Amino acid sequence: MRAELIFTGTELLLGQILNTNAQYLQQVLTSLGINIYYQVTVGDNLNRLSEAITQASGRANLIIISGGLGPTEDDLSREALAKSAGVSLVINEQALKIVRYLFEKRNLPMPDNNLKQALVPAGGIVLNNPIGTAPGVILEHKEKIYVLIPGPPSEFRLMVNEEIAPYLHQKLGNRRKIIKSRVLKLCGLGESMADERLGELLRSANPTLAPTARFAEVHLRITSKADSMEDAIQMNTEMEAKIRQRVGEYIFGTDEETLAEAVSKTFIKHNLTLTTMEAFTGGLLAYQLATAPGSEKFYKGGYVLGTNRKIWPENILVSAPTSKEQAEQLAFQGQTMAKTDACAAVTGQMNNGIEGKSRPGGTVYIATNIHGKNRVGEFNLWGMPSDVRERGVQVALSLLWRIG
Repeated sequence: MRAELIFTGTELLLGQILNTNAQYLQQVLTSLGINIYYQVTVGDNLNRLSEAITQASGRANLIIISGGLGPTEDDLSREALAKSAGVSLVINEQALKIVRYLFEKRNLPMPDNNLKQALVPAGGIVLNNPIGTAPGVILEHKEKIYVLIPGPPSEFRLMVNEEIAPYLHQKLGNRRKIIKSRVLKLCGLGESMADERLGELLRSANPTLAPTARFAEVHLRITSKADSMEDAIQMNTEMEAKIRQRVGEYIFGTDEETLAEAVSKTFIKHNLTLTTMEAFTGGLLAYQLATAPGSEKFYKGGYVLGTNRKIWPENILVSAPTSKEQAEQLAFQGQTMAKTDACAAVTGQMNNGIEGKSRPGGTVYIATNIHGKNRVGEFNLWGMPSDVRERGVQVALSLLWRIG
């Protein structure tokens, strides 16, 4: 089964509301083994919404429309579906009971415009909405399935869970497939180099393999489609083994694991202690390490310094004129002061105003000192200041992960 999702509302197009419904629905449909190839957002316009539904029906056999089921003039999903499918809208008694329910429960008169919510495309199946006044609708028409769901997240999720998912589960019957994903997380290897090493694995149809670059990391998502969960997991495991043969030395974790967690495991495994010195990243590195599971076993703490050296604490003695040398000296001093096995120091500067540096970005210097042995690197990172700092922290974590 192929699905296309349509979300309505001009407020979505204007960015005034975050569309959390999309992610939730994608997860539910994926768990049912339903493929999603397109997702569309349309403003409150009858013709454009009707056109989007017609277009979706040419690409998918399950079309789900979210939002636009309220009582006002700009709620147009019912009308758009009826126009696209070429059917009439009729007052449905079951839908009318749902619309009236909350008003009667609160002993309030129902405004006349709420009667609009009882309109259903002829032949449609009404879906209950116990916490709102907008019934959902399923319309099976010309070998296509159309679903209307109210937009408010609480109503949306309840209807998806209680009405739509069970309907689709029954509809799929023996055709239901399991879709299972696993993510491998890499650092120290760029996306283009990962692409080159993985080669033909990236062209696999089932399981599929999709790389995504995220700051200083590359995530490889393996997705298998099978008749059972056991088969899907086995397919993922076999693909993972092939990937590890090619890029295994760069894989620091899987699924929800973070790079800071990987650092924690490395330092605990090798019985090492750590401190940090930050004169550019504002404590972001310290935060990542301090909140990682097991941090109390290896992370002693960190020094967060401002960009103005003149107001640094008197016990921070750095004579180096450049950020690169500063990082090296800070790493040595941090290890000495905290009496740890290792120290990581980060300094840097944004490139704004520097000749020849028109692209937004900055230069970050990262030094690591372990048992008195210093290493320092210079990293030119692109992006706005917050991006450069976050990328700098990820690079620092990558270097710390490799210390062990």
